[in-house]
Amino acid sequence: MALKALENNDEKTAIRLFTESASKSNPKIARLSAEYLTRLGNVIERSKAADSLVKKYGDDSALLTACKIFFDQGEYTRVLSMTDDLNFESAPDQLIYYRMESLFKKNDSRLNAELFSWFTLKSFGENQAAFYEEYLKPLSENEDKEQKETQESASLPPEIQLMNYRLLIFKKNYKSAFSETNSILNIYSELNSLPHYQLLSDLGKAALYGTSDFKFSAQQFEGLAAKYSREGDNELAYCAYFYSARLYDRAGRYQEKVVQRFKSALDCTQDKSRFDNALWYLLNMQLRMSTDDIIVTLKNYAHRISNCSWFDDFFDNFSVLLLSHEKWQDFYNVWKLIDKTASEETACKYAFISGRILEEGLGETDGSPKTKEAVNAYSRVLSGNSSLYYKVCALERMNITDPTYVTDVLCSGGEEKKHSEDRDSQILLSGYAAWGFPQKIWQQWNEDKDKIGMGCTLQICRFLNNCGQFDNKYSVQSLRIAARTKTLWSGKIPYELLELNFPRFYSSFVEEACQENGLREELLYALIRSESFFDAKAGSTAGARGLTQLMSGTADDEAKKLKLGPDYDILDPETNIRMGSHYYAGLIERTEGKSELLALFAYNAGLTNVRRWKRPAGMSMDLFLETLPFQETREYGRKLVSAAAMYGFLYYGTTPAETVRSLLH
Repeated sequence: MALKALENNDEKTAIRLFTESASKSNPKIARLSAEYLTRLGNVIERSKAADSLVKKYGDDSALLTACKIFFDQGEYTRVLSMTDDLNFESAPDQLIYYRMESLFKKNDSRLNAELFSWFTLKSFGENQAAFYEEYLKPLSENEDKEQKETQESASLPPEIQLMNYRLLIFKKNYKSAFSETNSILNIYSELNSLPHYQLLSDLGKAALYGTSDFKFSAQQFEGLAAKYSREGDNELAYCAYFYSARLYDRAGRYQEKVVQRFKSALDCTQDKSRFDNALWYLLNMQLRMSTDDIIVTLKNYAHRISNCSWFDDFFDNFSVLLLSHEKWQDFYNVWKLIDKTASEETACKYAFISGRILEEGLGETDGSPKTKEAVNAYSRVLSGNSSLYYKVCALERMNITDPTYVTDVLCSGGEEKKHSEDRDSQILLSGYAAWGFPQKIWQQWNEDKDKIGMGCTLQICRFLNNCGQFDNKYSVQSLRIAARTKTLWSGKIPYELLELNFPRFYSSFVEEACQENGLREELLYALIRSESFFDAKAGSTAGARGLTQLMSGTADDEAKKLKLGPDYDILDPETNIRMGSHYYAGLIERTEGKSELLALFAYNAGLTNVRRWKRPAGMSMDLFLETLPFQETREYGRKLVSAAAMYGFLYYGTTPAETVRSLLH
């Protein structure tokens, strides 16, 4: 009711209702109400609301809201008193920025020490850069005018030199930063202390991008790593080994040293994200070496992977490498090695392709019959939280056509895990839907998506779907929420979520375009969904625009062919769908065998590229897709096949097996 009052410009009523809500609502809505009160009324009322917010909640978010209000009012002393116990390692940069500015405005003696902590304990960002430029002005004004023009960084206090160095790295002025490497190391030597981790990492970046002698710098970091190991700081040793490895890699001809130093880094750190980072770099470097070396590395370290999805891009590239070089047995062995350590999506992908390798007679099992092992591989995909593409392909390989069985497979999401739901967050989102606030849902859902149950998700998706009749952005938001939920959900999902994932927006335009160009509707829906997610105003960095993502030159050609005149609107849904479908139909006619799938590849990567790709004799189309040289086109093909299969199953009485077979065989 308070939000409705605001919509009607009745601020007095809104304040009264927000005040009541802040005291009586559930904790989630009560807090939101308290935050709204800090934006309403006069200065005294906003200040009082800010004080109450901090007193009641006291966390960084509440402090940030209050400090912005007091800072804008010039009440710097209140900002300082509120932030005296701030944790610089975890607090938001904007909150620290308000404190630093307040220290500066009050000429507080704590500024230098706290500024140094801010600059050394956290990653350098825009807030630090902006404040530092302002902070240097009074420093320069205190210098003798005759010396100011010739002032060298070495004559400045050590803390200023270190902060200035961080600014150089932030601005990517790596050559200048690299020239100061020894000076920075000498500062820490004179202070008889070890460097801050962020500074050591900056030294590594400066060497990577600022030196011409990579070998010398690699050796220098090698020496630092040994020193930090002796002194018992394993995380600094990790950092030094990590950059030594990367520098040896840049130097070339030192592959053995690269591997050794990366392994030293891996053995040093207990930090999970740093471990994953170093292993990712090592594995990607080994893509240029030997697949045997990669397999050895995976055997030694894969069990320690923390963030499985971090390695999805590596495993995708490794898959292409193995298949392109026809290392069929290695592929199967890698699947067995990573099935429990890679992400579920990657594990299912390797399982499906391994099944296909065995079916084609290209690999050997560990002793079990090939047919049985292939069935086991496909069953792994069907029961796991696989990407939809490999699910529909596995359905085709198993020749599963019973609608009930197919529905069960498509609605499954791997091993069911308990979903942590927050009742208050769901009440808030449901309230937005019930009271007619579609503009509030997308941002709130993004903040709370991991706490939202399936019932609430379906409710807000339906609501946004209906609002899409008046504003296309809500249709897109509905689809994005449904797609994200389908990807992340483990266990069974409702059939309705499948329909929300594959909607038929602009159905009359699609039907007319397909009749005009002799296309299957499920393919055109799949193309639009994959190209733009049904966002009529979508635009790419390359210049493609509209629902079917046409480049301006292509659109001009299609407009001439369709006699639309020079003043056509590429963002008009009907026009864009008509041009895109006509273009796709033309590509089908120009591909070998009038292939719908190759035409889709051409739509994404260009007809010239598709004609260059030569499928090896006897290689099936699904395995050929896995070897395409462009990652974007491989993923595009998977999206199109799976989306077409879903549209066919949901709306046109075609089983996924039939759609997959028609496209891939």
